[in-house]
Amino acid sequence: MSLLARVGAIVLALLVPIAAQRPGSGGDLAPIGRLIDLGGRRLHQICSGTGSPVVVIENGAGSFSVEWSRVQAEVAGFTEVCSYDRAGYAWSDRGPAQDTIEQTMDDLQLLLRKTVRPPYVLVGASLGAIYVRAYQRRFPEQVAGLVFVDGTHDEAITFMSRGTRSPISVLSAEELQAAYAQYEKEAPRPSAGRPDQPPLDRLPPELQRARYWAFEKLVNDVGLLPKGAAAAESWRQEFTALRLQRRSDGHPLGDLPLVALERGRETDATWHAQQVELAALSTAGKLITVSDSGHMIHLYRADAVAGAVQATVRAVRQRQRKR
Repeated sequence: MSLLARVGAIVLALLVPIAAQRPGSGGDLAPIGRLIDLGGRRLHQICSGTGSPVVVIENGAGSFSVEWSRVQAEVAGFTEVCSYDRAGYAWSDRGPAQDTIEQTMDDLQLLLRKTVRPPYVLVGASLGAIYVRAYQRRFPEQVAGLVFVDGTHDEAITFMSRGTRSPISVLSAEELQAAYAQYEKEAPRPSAGRPDQPPLDRLPPELQRARYWAFEKLVNDVGLLPKGAAAAESWRQEFTALRLQRRSDGHPLGDLPLVALERGRETDATWHAQQVELAALSTAGKLITVSDSGHMIHLYRADAVAGAVQATVRAVRQRQRKR
């Protein structure tokens, strides 16, 4: 058995035994990883492997650390990798301001400071791409590379305002307030679907059930993103700042190692153009289309995500050796 296969077997062995419920827990599952105290509340984190830079995974909206088991198993073969659950997700305690950008960034910065040392390669899937860009904007000295996994663009989330669907990043605070009030009235309650539906069926059965549990818990406890007008306004401000950053310079991130993965299925010209722009944030940016994948590339093609991460880690190490 190869070293990578042995590492993968070890990681999956750590992740799988979560099916047993804690006695008296009301149906909650025992956490897979560690619960890290941030000062009165805890975030759930899973780390494996050794080495630098440390790869840090940021989930998309309505997504969780359990989805990354296959990617983590591969990445742990060449460096340390950590996934986590944002406040209010899965085993992580809720925070005082659910899903605001400010709380999410403060939480992540404190979590990393307590557990792993920079530099970091940040991996952002879907909405997670916004979060990792927000983190890099605040702490550029800590971020050595970025990987977007079918990442959300700063003009991708839109609301109906004055009869027109507009990106959140171009709305005023007053326009968003009115648009979001209407959105809250009309938004349907999302469903987790079957725990073994594609592409979740690529997870072991125990992790399928854990993901289903986490999704149902999220929807029942706090709903899906954004959660309330305060969070929506926080999003508007960050999306606006990232849009201005992107448009202020041809390559605002300089030559930062960056890979943008985009899905090849169920896509359109607008999404592709946005992925091109995300890759162009850096002069070193590369856009890779995963032709046989849908939106959740980390589940459809864990190998493609791990390969993009490895290429980015390798580029970071090469830059470090030249210094």
